Amino acid sequence: MKMPEPDVRTQKMISVLTPEVRGQTDRLRMRWALWEGACLLGYDDHGPWGHWDLIPHVPIQRSRIYTGTPDTGSYNHHSQLTKFQGKYCFAFSNGIVDEEEAGQCTMLSTSEDGIHWSEAQCIIPADVDAGMWRNTIGLYSDDSQLVAWTDTKWDKVRSTEPGMSSTGGATKSSLDAYLSTDGENWEPHEGVGEKLCFFEAPRLTQAGTVLTGGTAEGGAVALRWDADAPASAPEILPLGRSESGGTFPYGEATWYQTDDGRIWMYWRDEAASLRLYLSLSEDDGETWTPPMVTDFPDSMSRVYAGRLSDGRFYLIGNAYPKLLDRMHLMIAISEDGAKFSNIYTLLDDPTAQRVRGTLKLHGYQYPCGLVDGDKLLIGYSINKEDIECGTVNISDL
Repeated sequence: MKMPEPDVRTQKMISVLTPEVRGQTDRLRMRWALWEGACLLGYDDHGPWGHWDLIPHVPIQRSRIYTGTPDTGSYNHHSQLTKFQGKYCFAFSNGIVDEEEAGQCTMLSTSEDGIHWSEAQCIIPADVDAGMWRNTIGLYSDDSQLVAWTDTKWDKVRSTEPGMSSTGGATKSSLDAYLSTDGENWEPHEGVGEKLCFFEAPRLTQAGTVLTGGTAEGGAVALRWDADAPASAPEILPLGRSESGGTFPYGEATWYQTDDGRIWMYWRDEAASLRLYLSLSEDDGETWTPPMVTDFPDSMSRVYAGRLSDGRFYLIGNAYPKLLDRMHLMIAISEDGAKFSNIYTLLDDPTAQRVRGTLKLHGYQYPCGLVDGDKLLIGYSINKEDIECGTVNISDL
């Protein structure tokens, strides 16, 4: 497979969209701008949910897993989804009101069918008195074990700068792994990394290693484990500095691997370029290109990529360049992993927070995906408040 070509408009941006998909996303951006400027588009147009279906909807069956309340915790986010011993497992972060406050813990719900879910239980608590909180950053399974990871921090220092972190730092930080052989009892493997974070569960590569993207000391890295020891400390593989100005302090990355062995790793850019960045590896993650800016739009949110059971590739996210707007959740489809040739809307119903909290945003956000036969399960949070799982028939994409 050839390298993705530079965009002819800039000679710097890597093009991963077909002209048709690029046109759809550009028109959506223009539509939003006109609507917000109170510029009428047509006599019967009533805003972004009017009759102009620029990006078609795909049917999705929605199932509620957790509803946030002041009593049960109104902050719920960081969805993680896998299948273990015949059951779907869904983990997420749960906090009282604000993001990254003491007491934020990891919850787990299970399901036989992906539709009906058990009452969520706290599997990894946090110590409120110690000023501890946990971000739920990964859930991985194989035939014999289930691993949950948390980014655990203590002693919050309030940030004085605007941005998508409420902390200016913490006196202690730890990458912790918890191992279970039955989905109920958990063995701690704490302190497997320091100043190390990721937000997507590791997955198996074609060569049989376990891989994800993340950050170490604020720089973009690939993290790799032996498949026999996923709860151990990962191997850290630096990616190098982006020449396009992107920054990746939280290590929010996602990837898939094409038949030629190439790994395509996409990155959320915290420099607000409103584009995804892309790193490539030809040797199972041993070496990488530095992150390169692409023409794939992103509102600066987490995205999730993978491969469907029919061989096509997908990428789920808020795929439009409007900063921190997460009101549309979309899925892009690629036949070969190099060019996305179709894009669909998954969710865009109006929604808004019921309980205001630090760094909470309206909308559908931080998706994760799980392919199981002819269906795709998608986990996401709503307003960083409620947790849902949606099911899409792959034949509808």
